[in-house]
Amino acid sequence: MSLAMFRASVLIGVFAPLFLACGSTPPHDEGASATTSQADPLVGYDVRVLRPRNEEPLASQFERQRRAAVAEGKHVVAYFSAKWCEACQRLDLELGNMHPRSAIGHVRILELIEEDWEAATRMNEFNDLRTRFSPAVGTYPWFVLLDAEGNAVEEMREAKARLEGLGLTPTVDLWFEGLAHGAGAGAHRAEGARAQAPGPQVAPAPAVPPSAGP
Repeated sequence: MSLAMFRASVLIGVFAPLFLACGSTPPHDEGASATTSQADPLVGYDVRVLRPRNEEPLASQFERQRRAAVAEGKHVVAYFSAKWCEACQRLDLELGNMHPRSAIGHVRILELIEEDWEAATRMNEFNDLRTRFSPAVGTYPWFVLLDAEGNAVEEMREAKARLEGLGLTPTVDLWFEGLAHGAGAGAHRAEGARAQAPGPQVAPAPAVPPSAGP
């Protein structure tokens, strides 16, 4: 199965797959491809799963991991998931993909899985942490970008609406890639797209509220 076909198969409820651009295929330059690959190799998403660990409170473990990521110069995304959540399963497929390091290498995802904390009878800690970023609990996936102080900046559905407002196909890697450029995620790519196909700017769609799980 080709990469394009595989990515199209991992459509998640809030992010569309990345489609290949239409048009003729440019001539293949093996030398240029090798140079690009060496300069910007493919890497996987940096995902760290936080599980019950001895008697360390979840809030303490999360903060320790978050601060370590920030100290390494990384953006941090908190990901609350559940094994029964089909949208989470589709998102996990994307998180198993590889992309150029320049697109995703600067982001660390701290994942918390409902069943891990439920089995340890520590769901109170799980929900307490979740409510730091959203008043709602029990809805998944909840995938939110944090600032350097640990405050919520942009949730995945908000990023989707904003990227669509820029006329871009919203994907996780595009969202993350924009963070490396210091502007709104994807804004740098939107400028190039508008230069090639000028037209009226699409107004951003309203943020989609989280949907309840099955």
